[in-house]
Amino acid sequence: MSTVNSFALWGTLAGIGVAVPIIIHLLHQRHRRRTDWAAMELLRKALVIRSGQVKLEDLLILLLRCLVLALAAFAMLRPFLDSDSSIIPGEKKAGMVVAIDASYSMSHGKHAQRFDRAKEKALQILKNANVGDPTTVVLLGQKPRILLRGVGYEETRFNEVINGASTLPEAMNLDRCLDEVAELVAELKAPLKECYLVTDGQAVDWENLSQDARASLDSVDGEATIFVAPIADEGSENLSVMNFQYASGSLVPSGTIRFEAEVRNHGAQIQDGTTAVLQVDGQDVSRQSVGPIRAGESKVVAFYTSFDGGGDAKVRVELSADSLNQDNARQTVVHVRDRIRVLCAHGEGPSGSKPSEIFYLVRALELKKSQESTSLDVVRADWQDLDTEDFNDYDVILLANVPTIGVDLAQRLDRFVRKGGGLGIYGGDKLDLDSYNAQLYGEEVSLLPGELRGMAEFEGSGLEENQDEASWTIGPIQSDHVLAKLAASIPEEGRNAAKIRKVLQVKPDASADTLLTLSRKGLPLLLEKRVGAGTVLLVTTTADRDWGNLCVHPFFPMMAQQSITHFTSRPGERTYTVGVPGEVSFTGLQADASVTLAEPESDPRGVSLSVRDDGGVFCSVDTEVPGFYEVQPEGQSSSALAVNILPSEADVKVLPSDALGSALGKPEWVVPLDANLEQLIKQSREGLDISRTLLILALVVFLLQGFLARLFTSRMSGDDATDVTESLRKQTLAAARRTT
Repeated sequence: MSTVNSFALWGTLAGIGVAVPIIIHLLHQRHRRRTDWAAMELLRKALVIRSGQVKLEDLLILLLRCLVLALAAFAMLRPFLDSDSSIIPGEKKAGMVVAIDASYSMSHGKHAQRFDRAKEKALQILKNANVGDPTTVVLLGQKPRILLRGVGYEETRFNEVINGASTLPEAMNLDRCLDEVAELVAELKAPLKECYLVTDGQAVDWENLSQDARASLDSVDGEATIFVAPIADEGSENLSVMNFQYASGSLVPSGTIRFEAEVRNHGAQIQDGTTAVLQVDGQDVSRQSVGPIRAGESKVVAFYTSFDGGGDAKVRVELSADSLNQDNARQTVVHVRDRIRVLCAHGEGPSGSKPSEIFYLVRALELKKSQESTSLDVVRADWQDLDTEDFNDYDVILLANVPTIGVDLAQRLDRFVRKGGGLGIYGGDKLDLDSYNAQLYGEEVSLLPGELRGMAEFEGSGLEENQDEASWTIGPIQSDHVLAKLAASIPEEGRNAAKIRKVLQVKPDASADTLLTLSRKGLPLLLEKRVGAGTVLLVTTTADRDWGNLCVHPFFPMMAQQSITHFTSRPGERTYTVGVPGEVSFTGLQADASVTLAEPESDPRGVSLSVRDDGGVFCSVDTEVPGFYEVQPEGQSSSALAVNILPSEADVKVLPSDALGSALGKPEWVVPLDANLEQLIKQSREGLDISRTLLILALVVFLLQGFLARLFTSRMSGDDATDVTESLRKQTLAAARRTT
C-alpha cells in the first residue's frame, strides 16, 4: 500500500483529531463540580446501580467518534492498494499528462492533417479518465503550451479545449518540451500516473535523441507509465522554401535587385509543376516555374525586380499549394535608400601620370551612368581635410591609404559608425600601423577588425619580371556573406586573374569575420566587424595598382558597389525566426514616444520603447507567428520586420513504430497503430484507490454513533420514570452523556 499525500501531515492531524474527544472526556471528568445536599445521598445510591452500564455506553460512543476522525484522516492520505483487491472495494483512478505534438509538420496531409488525427487520439485517451481525475493537456513545439494543468477531468470542457487547438508555426524542441513534461508529471497528485506523447514520430525530431531528452524520459518513467502514441501517416512528399534572401544589386530607386529562393524536395519522388511567385508589398510582381526537382535535392530560383521609391520593401516568395503549406513561403525586408552620400578620402593625390589612390574606387562606384547612379553621390577629399568634413552629411566613409589617425578623428569615426554609418579602410604603404592600432584598436575606440601586425609581400615579387606570376590570388570561398558569395559567383579561373602581391598582416579579433582570404598562408583579404549599429570593412590591399591588379579586376566594382548597399541597407538584418524577439532601432525619438505595432492578421496596437545602455532607443517585438511586422513611430516613417519559420520541420518523414521504439530504447512504450489503445490503458492500470471507500465508511460510522448516542440518551431521558427520584436519576445521566 502507498499513499498520495503526506503521511506525516495527515497522520499528525488524525492523531490530534482522535485525541480531542478523549481529552474533552477526561477534562469533563476531572473538573466536575460536587455539591452535597440532602437528597444527593439517595440519588448517589441510585446512580451506582447503573454506573457500569453507562460507562460502557459512553466508551462505545467515544470509540466510534474517534474512529470517524481516524477514517477521515486516513482517506485524506489517499491510500492506494498496489494490486486489485476482491475484499476492499476501490477505484482505478489515474492522473494523466496528455502531450500533443503541435509542431508545424503536424499540418501535413492531403485529406486530413496529422494534427486532426492527433486530436482524435487524445480524445480517445481521455475517455479512460474518470470525472475529477487530475489531468494536464499540453501542446509541444519550440516550447510547451499548457492548455489545462492538473484540472479535474470533465468531458465537455476537455473536448472543447482540444478541438479548439491548432498547430504552432514552430519546429519541435524535444529537449525543452520533455523537460517540462517531466515536471508536469511530477506535480500530479494521483496514486497512479500516466503520460501520453501523441506525435507523428517525425524522424528529424525522434531519430537521434539527445542525452537531455533521454534523461527527461527516464524521469517520467520513474513517475508514470509512458505511452508514445504515433498517428497514421499519408506519406512524406513535401516541397519547401528553405531560404529566401537578397542576393545582389543596388537598393536604390530603379536599381536592379536579385533575390534567390532555395526550394527543396523532401519527399521520395521527383516533383514538377510547382510555381513560385515573388510579391513586393503584397503585390505579385513575378511568377516562375520551379521545374523538376529530384528527391532530396534543392534548386535555386532567381528573381529580378526593382523599386520605384525609397523606404522598407516587404518581399515574399510563395510556392503553389502542396500537402504542407506552412513551409511554402518565406519573406524578407530590404531598405531602399533614396540617396546615398559617400566620402572617399585618399592619402596620396594624383602625381604626373599616376592617378590618385581613390581613382579606381570612385570609378567603380560611378561605373553605371544610368538613372540608378543618380542616387549615389561620391565626394572626394584629401585625408588632411577630414577634420573639416561633417560626417553627419554622409552614409559611408572610405579611407584609402590614409597615413595616420588622430585622437579626434578616431572618436568622430567611432560615433559615425555606432550610429549606423559604414566605414571602409584600404591598405597602402603610407599607413602608420602604430597610429592605427593605438587610435582604432584600443579600449575606447575599437573599429579595426583586428590588430595590424605589419606588411606581407609575396616572395620574389620585387625581383621577377612577370609580376603576375609572383602574386597571390583570391583563396577558396568559405563564408556565406553576401560579399563572399559575390566572389564565389565568379568562376575560379576568373578569380585567379586577380593578382595581389602585398597585403596588411592582420590578426583578426573574436568579434570580426574573415570574408575573403588569399590563396596561400590564409592571409585575410577582406574582414568585417560590426560596431554598434554600423559596419567596418577592412581591405588589406590597396585601392590602386600599387600592390596588385585587384582594382582593375571585374570583381572590384562589384565588391565596391555591393559594399555600399551592405553598409547602408543591410539586407536581411531585419529578418527573424519565429520565437526570436525582433528589434527595431530609432534615431531622434524619446523613450516616451507614441509607437504603433501592426502584426500579421492582427489589429495595430500601441507598444512602448526601450533604452539601451548607450542611450539608443529601440522597440522590441515578440515574433509569435510568421509574416511581416511593421513598427510605426508617430511622425516618422515605418520600419518592417520579416519573420519566418524554421525550415528544419519541412522534412516530414516519420519513423515506423518499430524504428521509433528502437530510437527511444524502449519498444514497450510505443503503441502500435493497430492496437486497441483503450484496452492497453485498462490493462496497464493495476491497484485501487480506496480513499472514497474510507470516506463512505467514516460516514457510516458517524451515522451509527449518532444513532446510538440518540438511542442511549432517549433511554435516559426519563420519559418512562415512575417516581421523581428515578426521573431525576435518568435526566442526570442523559445530561452527563451529552456533555461527554
